[in-house]
Amino acid sequence: MSLYPEDGLKRRLQMHFLEVLRLSWPVIVARSSIMTMALVDTVMVGRFSTMELAYLSIGLIPFVPIYLIMLGMVMGTVVMSSAAFGRGDFMECGAVWRRSIPYAAALGLIGCFISLFGEELLLVGGQSAEMASHGGQVMFVLGLGLPAYLVTITSSLFLEGIKQPKPAMVMIIVANLINVGLNWAFVYGNVGVPVMGAEGSAIATTIVRWLLAIVLIVYVLVMSDHSKFGVRLIPTSGWGGWVEQRRVGYSSAFSIGGESLGFASVGLFAGWLGEVPLAAYSIAHNLIAMAFMVSLGVASATVVRVSIARGRGDSHDLKLAGWIGFGVNSLFMGVIGIGFGLVPETLASVYTNDKAVIIQAAPLITFCSIVIIADGGQAVMVNALRGAGGIWAPALIQNFSFMLVMVPLGWWLAINNSFGAIGLYEAILIATILSLLLLSLRFMRVSRKS
Repeated sequence: MSLYPEDGLKRRLQMHFLEVLRLSWPVIVARSSIMTMALVDTVMVGRFSTMELAYLSIGLIPFVPIYLIMLGMVMGTVVMSSAAFGRGDFMECGAVWRRSIPYAAALGLIGCFISLFGEELLLVGGQSAEMASHGGQVMFVLGLGLPAYLVTITSSLFLEGIKQPKPAMVMIIVANLINVGLNWAFVYGNVGVPVMGAEGSAIATTIVRWLLAIVLIVYVLVMSDHSKFGVRLIPTSGWGGWVEQRRVGYSSAFSIGGESLGFASVGLFAGWLGEVPLAAYSIAHNLIAMAFMVSLGVASATVVRVSIARGRGDSHDLKLAGWIGFGVNSLFMGVIGIGFGLVPETLASVYTNDKAVIIQAAPLITFCSIVIIADGGQAVMVNALRGAGGIWAPALIQNFSFMLVMVPLGWWLAINNSFGAIGLYEAILIATILSLLLLSLRFMRVSRKS
């Protein structure tokens, strides 16, 4: 017998679909705008010099896993604030944010310290002395903005958890406009600023991140319903009072860390292939990352919907929220994938004028039209599973898929068998499909228990 009357099921499906769209589009715009900063950096540096693009790309390879691991550490903010919101405990929502801000800042300082050793990390990764020197400097400058970036993301996650994602979206769009102007000055050497190439782009990004963090914190403190959520109160619970929030963060960090370290390793393999293959790989990877921002928006809406259903003890809505989020994302990725397949050369030419790079990047972009469907799907299911109460399963599945499968397979295909950059993306596709299947099976089991 059906769990719902036919009309009741239809209404719930419509409600979840509309809520996922309503919550996801501001997050998609905000996450895409964050990635647009990276896109602007890549395009403006790539059009300035292919060598400078290589410096920027190699500097990002060790930096990205660091900031993504730190990002995972604060992911408990959205899970716990949305669960409290579902219970109607609005003061706890604010308490989650108050605990998260100093925590995020401290994590950012740790990441900043690690970024001091970018050159050494790149040398250990097999890069040349020249690439390690310039890439390490890029990583150091970006590290200076890491505390601000984590504070910004934490505040954005809190606003998403209380179903108010639009203010952060607007602020990030404005920040992008400022970033374009600063890149024009620092990369190309305008308005009296010396020409700095990739390093100048990193300086522009760091300045913007600090401005954005300050503005977003001020907004949360003065928003119209600040008293409802108690965001100005002094945190009352000690370190042991928010263990579950940190546990969610630990598992998220382990999960994201495994995935990001896996992709960083594959990126280092691309560096072994040479300057042009590295640039082609980086262009395709940047396009995947842009599409992934759409998936992150849907994933954020999904974890909010699943966590709210869990907070009020509605297991049937929990299941619907997870699977509808997956379906909506698959639709979006399919549409974007068609664009990748139709105009790969045009997309590659946005990043560079180098014909050799465009020729190598075009088939990679076409292949990535398939990759983004599986990659985006597994991102949504990670969040659905986490919102349903699965803490360590997502981390174990992603580490298995990306560290134990993708990395050795990427080396075997691209380096050992000389398939080149396309071999790296074949390994990525296999790993993302594996992750998606395992996460989906686990979500089915956890949601049944709920």
